[in-house]
Amino acid sequence: MEFSSIGSYDSIEEAVQRIESCEILIVWGEEAIIGVITNDELGKSGTCGQICELDILVDPTPEMAANWKPKFIITTDDGEPVMVSRGP
Repeated sequence: MEFSSIGSYDSIEEAVQRIESCEILIVWGEEAIIGVITNDELGKSGTCGQICELDILVDPTPEMAANWKPKFIITTDDGEPVMVSRGP
């Protein structure tokens, strides 16, 4: 999936602008990824951190992904996201 990043305190208006060029936004908290935003979440009100989908796993093992069955899996390299996929 094509993705971009956004901060948890950013506005929905900012998210709407950024998601036009990608499929999904990765939401960062202070220092960690906390969730994702798709077009489905953009109808909600609040900040990006308040509306984001939290059912994610970051760098899970195959066993962890199979057990937890998250909606989205984020793969990182040195802490930076490099790939987002739908969960199993």
